[in-house]
Amino acid sequence: MFTSMRGPAITAASLAAVLSISACGSTGGDGETVGFSAGFLDSPFNSGLVNAVVDKANASGLDMLPATDANSDPAKQITDVNTLLSLGVRGLVMFPTDSSAIVPAIEAANAQNVPVVTVDVAANGGDVYMQIRADNVAMGRSACEELGRRANGQGRVLEIHGDLGTTSGFDRNNGFNDCMRTQFPGIEVVSRDAKWKTDQAVDVAQTVLSTGDYAGIFLASDSVFLNGVQNVMKDQGKLHPAGEANHVPLVTIDGTAGALQGIRDGYVDAVVSQPVDLYGEYAVQYLQDALAGKTYQVGPTEHGSEIVDYKGTLADMLPAPVVTTANVDDQSLWGNA
Repeated sequence: MFTSMRGPAITAASLAAVLSISACGSTGGDGETVGFSAGFLDSPFNSGLVNAVVDKANASGLDMLPATDANSDPAKQITDVNTLLSLGVRGLVMFPTDSSAIVPAIEAANAQNVPVVTVDVAANGGDVYMQIRADNVAMGRSACEELGRRANGQGRVLEIHGDLGTTSGFDRNNGFNDCMRTQFPGIEVVSRDAKWKTDQAVDVAQTVLSTGDYAGIFLASDSVFLNGVQNVMKDQGKLHPAGEANHVPLVTIDGTAGALQGIRDGYVDAVVSQPVDLYGEYAVQYLQDALAGKTYQVGPTEHGSEIVDYKGTLADMLPAPVVTTANVDDQSLWGNA
């Protein structure tokens, strides 16, 4: 599992100090100074994502400042971006806390000709050089197909989804529910919003699972939801491994070490694993390409993905594999790193 980030949110004063020290210690060929604005760093996935980007940037010769943490506050993220811009960064990676609220921050970077690359959560406006993400609609569909089969196409399933104000939450919810309607009409989906918050997922599970039997559960983020929901299931006597008569099929998205261990232990049936390592690799590559003036267009890439037009900007949709007992020990999965 990736370790957590480097500490609390970075303030303007501490960023200025970091930039000053970096400049004094530079040999003159260390590359452009760039920044990373993170919407939140409160889960293994989010911390792993930021670490992947920061490590790749520094290994690639860019001088990346410590990532800022907006702590899920869209207004603070705009302030963080403005602080980074005031420090003279030449490029920005953004992991938005809200797909629409981030637009003014992107426009502020656009006004200073600072290229922007977003990662995981896409933006709903502004001039973004490239959005780096998996196909979240397809991830939701994959989760539906795995859960629908395990529920034998019948009964009620609980979907605990993330904030629909983010592209990831919205797209996963759409992919999952559209698939259920078309492929598994015998299943009733009970959808509840947990806003990417562990405590809200726990509240949902406690309330909904106590009302009756469910043929399956879909968690839009195992990084945020899994531990809390499984604790609720255990307290209610509903947590049993696969093979036992009372096993409730559980499918998730993200692919943390804990979720992969859940597959090994039989409590998680399938995981759609996000390509965290590739998020880091290609976010940095595209930021370097932006600084170099390279242009892209819609079509297949050389690394097995597809660049698409996503709401008027280019998005590189990276593949997200489905993990089951058959491939859970694959060392290329970020949760096994």
